[in-house]
Amino acid sequence: MIEPEQKELRTYPRFPLEDPVRLRACPLPLMVRASRSSHVVEGQIQNISSGGMCVLTGQPPKVAELLWGEIALPGTHAGIPTLLQVRWLHKNSHGSRHRVGFRFVLQGGIPDFLSAPSRV
Repeated sequence: MIEPEQKELRTYPRFPLEDPVRLRACPLPLMVRASRSSHVVEGQIQNISSGGMCVLTGQPPKVAELLWGEIALPGTHAGIPTLLQVRWLHKNSHGSRHRVGFRFVLQGGIPDFLSAPSRV
């Protein structure tokens, strides 16, 4: 049986990343109460687009949560700061890892920068 084509719901095309690119994010300081409930989300970026990215992590944030994040650039000590919002969360069927969909709140050409050929 042939399945009908599903309509693509994404606004922007996704680009898989060949080199492991890491994300480190935490709740905005203004949004966090003065307690130890603040958490850090770290994970590997699975794919990225002009509008957001998918990250594999063991520390799932809450849906709709705003986070300040930094995308680590492979082979450097540099990172790209960004503001993110959690759009969706899916638990992997194996293990305790989660796939998290983030939307860039402030867009600044991050996918173009990451996909550009390196000029070393």
